Amino acid sequence: MRLIKYTVFGFIFTLFSLPLLAQDVGIDFENIRVDQLSDSQISQLYERMQDRGLTISEVETLALARGMDPAEVSKLRRRINEVRTSSEQEGGEDGTQNENRRQTQQQLDGQLPEGMTPPYPSVKVDTLGLFFAEEESDSANVFGSNIFTNEYLTFEPSMNIPTPKNYVLGPGDEIIIDIWGASENTYQLTINPEGAVQISSIGPVYVNGLTIEDARERLIDKLASIYSGLQGENKNTYVQISLGSVRSIKVSIVGEVNVPGTYTLSSLSTVFNALYAAGGPSENGTYRSVKVLRDGNIHKEIDLYDFLVSGDLSGNITLHDQDIIKIDPYVNRISVQGEVKTIGLFETLEGETFNDLVTYFGGFSPDAYVNRIKVERKTGTEKKIVDIEYPEQGNTILTSGDVVTVQEVLDRYENKVEIEGAIFRPGEYGLEQNPTLLTLINNAEGVMGDAFLERALVYRTQDDYSVEAIPVNLNTLFADSASHDIALVKDDRIRISSIFDLREFRTVRISGSVLNPGTYRFVENSSLKDLIFEADGLKDEAAPYNIEIARRFIDSDSRTLQNEIAEIITVNIENGLQYSPELEEVILQPFDQVFVRKSPAYEVQKTVNITGEVMYPGEYALSTRDFRLSDLIEKSGGMTDFAYAEGASLTREIENDFEEVDLNIEEDSVVALQQQRIESLSQVGIQLQQALANPESNYDILLQEGDEIHIPKRLQTVQIRGEVLYPINARFERSRSFRSYIGAAGGFTEQANTRRAYIVYANGEVDRTKRFLFFRSYPDVKPGSVLIIPPKEEAQELSATERITILSTIVSLAALITNTFFQIRRN
Repeated sequence: MRLIKYTVFGFIFTLFSLPLLAQDVGIDFENIRVDQLSDSQISQLYERMQDRGLTISEVETLALARGMDPAEVSKLRRRINEVRTSSEQEGGEDGTQNENRRQTQQQLDGQLPEGMTPPYPSVKVDTLGLFFAEEESDSANVFGSNIFTNEYLTFEPSMNIPTPKNYVLGPGDEIIIDIWGASENTYQLTINPEGAVQISSIGPVYVNGLTIEDARERLIDKLASIYSGLQGENKNTYVQISLGSVRSIKVSIVGEVNVPGTYTLSSLSTVFNALYAAGGPSENGTYRSVKVLRDGNIHKEIDLYDFLVSGDLSGNITLHDQDIIKIDPYVNRISVQGEVKTIGLFETLEGETFNDLVTYFGGFSPDAYVNRIKVERKTGTEKKIVDIEYPEQGNTILTSGDVVTVQEVLDRYENKVEIEGAIFRPGEYGLEQNPTLLTLINNAEGVMGDAFLERALVYRTQDDYSVEAIPVNLNTLFADSASHDIALVKDDRIRISSIFDLREFRTVRISGSVLNPGTYRFVENSSLKDLIFEADGLKDEAAPYNIEIARRFIDSDSRTLQNEIAEIITVNIENGLQYSPELEEVILQPFDQVFVRKSPAYEVQKTVNITGEVMYPGEYALSTRDFRLSDLIEKSGGMTDFAYAEGASLTREIENDFEEVDLNIEEDSVVALQQQRIESLSQVGIQLQQALANPESNYDILLQEGDEIHIPKRLQTVQIRGEVLYPINARFERSRSFRSYIGAAGGFTEQANTRRAYIVYANGEVDRTKRFLFFRSYPDVKPGSVLIIPPKEEAQELSATERITILSTIVSLAALITNTFFQIRRN
């Protein structure tokens, strides 16, 4: 059944495809890549589809029938729809597309509007009228092809030049005659199809085929009949004859050109103007023999290399009407690649040599290896390699198809030696000036003071590219160079190590109560005081009588595991950093770690702040370590008569681990840091009345730095917030209960979580609703309290998958229980 279905489908597909297959659209659908086509090419494809009456579906069928990948067919349909939508949105589609279509057809027919010489890229034209750039064509590499495809170069004939004396007049040219002197007049005359100009009172004057100079003499002779002052001894009238608008001529361009055809050009146009209009020679066209045919004969044969290589435009003649420019296929073409100034395909004439080719490609690059030029040549049956020794064999004649490769010089040195390490001028040197090791060291300004002279190494590369190390004792070399100097060879590399390179980098570290703690480089014979001085000195909090130094154990003879891992040295420098010759300085050793302790008696000033209803609010210093809340109230003059002691609160900064923040931070970072500090503050519930009545009790808490105490005025309101109908501030009444205040706010909402209702008192303490069996106890309400009713937690609904999973689990469990029950009954 499936086979029959596919057979019927294939028959229907073939039946509908036959009309399309009969159309030769000239596109290689099998190898086309839609992503590589521009929007302009897709647009032209769509226009040609419309001209042929094809729909997008029919084009898809045709593409599939021609072997196009289905994925590429889908891309083609999408690109056509995008271009069509874009064209419709831009507006003016019909006029613009019709004009583009007309110009495209003119280009194919070889007919251009007068004066229009657009640049043509290297293209191939299919029967749909689309221009597809050849991706892998050699035409782009042909020397000189970029002249005719350069969009910034037009080769348009100049109209702002004096009339050429050898210009030949013809029908359509305009002649301007200016007369001045005893008589004044101006004539603007156009040569009619018969080749004459019509002058009033004189009649027709035949000038066709005459140069502008010959026509001038004939016109003056004719004008002298009405202007007597133009000739004779009493000459008092003068005349100037110039060329006005020029005529158009028809020029045919045939042969190996990109767009052959007949072109309408200005009569001042030259061969280069015409070639540029036709897009230049094609991939197989010659640049060395461009023929201009006139009256059936070869009038001029032009070598374009004269202009491309030497800038010679002497052969660029002015064209005549009905001239034919013929470009034959090339005869010899050589491919040049490698280290040359111009890479590409070059055309040579019979008998031209490699020296001529060098002139054409502009010479060699600085990296070229010119002693041997490789030429790959086809002999007709196989390939062969021809070596040209340049410049001795520069007269070698090349043949068509030769591939000339100029190779690069080898990436190596023929006389290099190198020295590195503890030397004043390390680097690369020439072997001729440094034949021995001692000479090289002297030319490198000698060894540095930290050089390890007991052993230097000469790394020498052998013929098999293996490397040999030759040790040298520099002390022996310097003492007796005649016996111990070493002759160097090319590519030798000398390594002179520093004494610091042969041991671990030595440091000392200081931490604790110094201004600039850190790790410092170890200096020989430096003392503890030197290190403290380098760390910018001690802080005021430092305890100079209890400085510890942790020192490594270095015992090269011990081969057993020791219990002690560091030696601890306690140092007293109460005399400060002053140098005392009577006292022995503590000399540091590599990798010592110095710890400067903080003095236990040192404390910086600490303050607290009190605001509100006290006699002297403000900032106060903590005078003792056990400074309490009652001490602060006493020090601030006591509370005023309007103070509400039960609402007194204390705000304290809780300790959090914050990362260090750069002081040069932006404004947004400052705001974020302030917000972070606010979030680190916590309100501590205090009982001020109990603290004042029982000094030094648990109610009378110890104050810490940064504490802020606020004593409000007498409060007479209660706030109701959260899930109530109308949150308000209610007047405090001692007889009202928690539920009564909720009723004053309209009662609970449907989302209210009455079980978790709580109250925040003015002093920061919190109490919540309690429940015992079926009884619920609400907290007492005091002035300044805030009653908060939180919302119920939103119950997350189960998804369909979760419901099915739970139901399946229940069913499985029920089945298991039932099965177990029956098994028990059977037993």
